[in-house]
Amino acid sequence: MDGKTKEKWDALNLGEYVIKQEGSSLIQLNEQKKCPFLNEDKLCKLVIEHGADILSKTCTTFPREYHEYEGRTESSLMMACPVVVDLIRDQDKITFNEELSQMKEGELFELRNVILHILRDEKYDLGKSLMMIFYLLLENEEKGEGAYKDTLALRELSDAIDHMEFSKHDSFDERNELFLDLAENYRKEKLYVSYLEPIAVIAEQLSDSYTKEELVDKRAVFETKMSDFEPLFRNYLVAEVFHNSLMPESDLEGMIVMMQWISMEYASIRHSIFLSWMAQGEEEVSYEMVRQAIVILSRMTGYEEGDIYEYLENSFESLIWEWGYLALILG
Repeated sequence: MDGKTKEKWDALNLGEYVIKQEGSSLIQLNEQKKCPFLNEDKLCKLVIEHGADILSKTCTTFPREYHEYEGRTESSLMMACPVVVDLIRDQDKITFNEELSQMKEGELFELRNVILHILRDEKYDLGKSLMMIFYLLLENEEKGEGAYKDTLALRELSDAIDHMEFSKHDSFDERNELFLDLAENYRKEKLYVSYLEPIAVIAEQLSDSYTKEELVDKRAVFETKMSDFEPLFRNYLVAEVFHNSLMPESDLEGMIVMMQWISMEYASIRHSIFLSWMAQGEEEVSYEMVRQAIVILSRMTGYEEGDIYEYLENSFESLIWEWGYLALILG
C-alpha cells in the first residue's frame, strides 16, 4: 500500500486492516486469506462506500501490469488472476497490439522476438521450446550478438534435443523437490493451505509410496491427459515471456535469469497439477484443476526481480544454471 492511500485509510479509521511486513504496509487478509472488503457479491465495499479514489495502486491496476521502456509502455495481464487464465484459454493465440517484427528497438528486444517466435511455433513442444531458448541465450552470452539468428541452427538444435536421452525419474524427482522448496515458506505461514497442504503431503511421501518405475508410469499417463491444455500453456508461456523475460533496464544476464524463473514456474505448475490429479483419484485433469494451479503458483512465484535473484542465489550453486539443469527439470 502506498503512503497516500495509507493516509486516507488512517483518516477513515481503517488502519486496523493494515499490517506492517518487511517495511511495507499490507492489507490484513481475513481467516480465509481473502480481502476483508469483498461483499457477498465479491464487490469492493470500500469503493461502494467511499469511491474508487480510496483504493491503493495495486487494487486499482491488478491484474494489469505495466513496464516502461524508452519510447513505449508495455502492458499485460497477470496470471495470478483466474479471469486472466480464462481469457488466454479462450484465445487461439496470444496477439499483440503491435507486430513484434516492427519492434526494432535493440538487440535484446530482437532476442525476445526470437524467443516468442520459438514458443509460438507448434512444431516444438513446450518443454523442447524452453530448452532451445535457454541454449540460445547461453550461446548468445558466450558468442555475442547474433548467435541466435541462424534458422538452420534452430532446426539442428531441435534435432539434437530429440536424440538426447533424459532420465524421466531424475527429472520427476527434481521437479518434486523444486515444488516442495517453493511451498515451504507458504506452508509455514499457512498461506494457500487448502491447496498446498494435501498435495505437499503427497509430494513428501512419493518416494516411500511408489517405485521409480511406478512414478514414471503415472507421469506418462498424466501427460496424455494434459494434451488438451497445451494451447493454454503455450499462451501462458508467450504471455509470461513477453512481460517478464526483458525487464526495464535489464541486460542479457537478466533475460537468462528470468527465463530460468519462468521455466521453473512452468515446471512447478505442471507438477502441482500432477499432484492434484493423484489426490483426486488419477482420473481426468479438469480445467478447474489447471486454472487453480496456474493462479496459485503464479502468486507464489510473483517475486520482484531482486527477490528472484536472491532466491536463485540462495537455492543453487550458481545464479546462472548449466543447460543440463534446465533440461533436467523440463525433461
